Amino acid sequence: MVRTRLLPVLVAVGLFTGQVTSLATSDSWRDVDLGQSSYVGGSHNLDPAVVDSPHFGLRWKVDFNKGETHYARPLIYTPPSTNKQIVFLASTENRLRVLDAETGEVLKKRKLAEPFPLAEAFCTQVSETLGIMGTPTIDPETDTAYFYAKSYIPYYRDVTKTGIINGVYYFYAVDVNTLEDIEGFPILIDGLHADNDPRRYFIGGTILQRPSLLQLGDIVYAGFGGLCDAFNATGTIIGIDVKQKKVTTHWVTQAGPDAPFSEDWTAWHGGGPGGVWQSGQGLATDGGSIFFVSDNGGGSMDETIDTTPRRGNASLSILSEVVARVNPTADGGLDVVDFFRPHNYQYDDEKDLGSGGFSLLHPYFNSTTVSRIGTVASKNNKIFIFDAYNLGGYRQGSNGTDAVLQTIPVGGEVFGSIGSYPLDGGYIYVAPLRNPLSAYKLSITEDGTPQFVFAGQSEVSTRQNRGTGIPTVTSFHDEPGTGIVWLTDPDAGLDAWYAVPGEDGVLKKINLPTVNGANRYSRPAFGDGKVYVVDGEGSLVCLGVL
Repeated sequence: MVRTRLLPVLVAVGLFTGQVTSLATSDSWRDVDLGQSSYVGGSHNLDPAVVDSPHFGLRWKVDFNKGETHYARPLIYTPPSTNKQIVFLASTENRLRVLDAETGEVLKKRKLAEPFPLAEAFCTQVSETLGIMGTPTIDPETDTAYFYAKSYIPYYRDVTKTGIINGVYYFYAVDVNTLEDIEGFPILIDGLHADNDPRRYFIGGTILQRPSLLQLGDIVYAGFGGLCDAFNATGTIIGIDVKQKKVTTHWVTQAGPDAPFSEDWTAWHGGGPGGVWQSGQGLATDGGSIFFVSDNGGGSMDETIDTTPRRGNASLSILSEVVARVNPTADGGLDVVDFFRPHNYQYDDEKDLGSGGFSLLHPYFNSTTVSRIGTVASKNNKIFIFDAYNLGGYRQGSNGTDAVLQTIPVGGEVFGSIGSYPLDGGYIYVAPLRNPLSAYKLSITEDGTPQFVFAGQSEVSTRQNRGTGIPTVTSFHDEPGTGIVWLTDPDAGLDAWYAVPGEDGVLKKINLPTVNGANRYSRPAFGDGKVYVVDGEGSLVCLGVL
């Protein structure tokens, strides 16, 4: 028997979003919440009764250079010195802009180092250039934006000017008020030997920094993976101490003598695979541990490799197609403390976990037996539901199956993650390719196991092509009945629905002004009564209360 879970509603803004008191409550200075639950709280003054009315419409639209792409999501921030909310924007051309969040006026702009030409990677379908792709993070204590920018050093490792191995990454720290560099930055990230496998060293040209950045204290963490599924796809996590202005962590997912390895860094998967891509979703954290997902790598597609069952807390040095929880160590390294791998990962047929990131749900989602719940949805057409502190290991379920809380089949591939809503009983949302947006409600079994039960879906499916974004949820002052699920789509643009399905099982659509497409694998950002999204033509669009 399954019963609906009833718990007191937690309404403190800090509990939902982790914001510090010095911030404007409507700011979005990083990519959603630290847990990547995709619930951004109720402080953005977005009442569904207003959003679904003629009083909500296009505020402004700003165009940029032809072909310029913004995969990094807009950040919304209010510097204390001006008390004026701004939009911080970074592009694949290594261009920074600060816009007035109210009017769209460009207040500051700056061009950084020349971006890396993606023709060298045979990947111009993504963008002509690859500069900044991972979403930055802003430190509200210092007004500093942190991000990685890809460039090149002519003839650095090759006789050609812009050859693939001449590409490099720089870690920047800039003042959001002036866009000037903070003293001691940028830092060239190149040639570093991995902490857990010194054979492997970092070559920025053959790898991609895609996930949103994560700041924990003085350390800013970033995930790296394959560049257009070629070259060195070794999953890598870099941590930089922004106070000491140095790299403290260079950790790889493929380590040890049994890991695939080649010194031909330009070969397909040279140096090893297992990248951390996550369709741009950031690394998740509970404030101590870091959660991430790696894509297929050593052993995947080979039924004779690594079929021995392992507990989640067992030692594992080759993290291929794995959900991992790692803890930072005192010396700057990372320790794997728990993991999960699908029991049939050798047969993934390119439907691996790596297209999805880990979502650590709000503490509201719990039971007497599970204190925190995590989820992963990816190209394998499933949602895995986890006890966040007992991920399940490998083949630990009955008859060698998966020891997870629940596996929910969905009708198509998922890129990024689920959305969630910790009100009205608790819901999660998934938008599989070529399928409706679906909602699942939290329930608890009699033995205390959390389960999600299908509750409803949208009347219209996502489009035929990959690129649907991550369902992202707002509410109005964290009040029950005010949730809105927002979703970007390369063809449809920006859509929204009331978060709770009707009695007929239908998610009711909210009528929004038309947005002409959207970036692949994106999500909107939210300010004070406003929604910001990069459309399919590369323009920044602001919708809001009129």
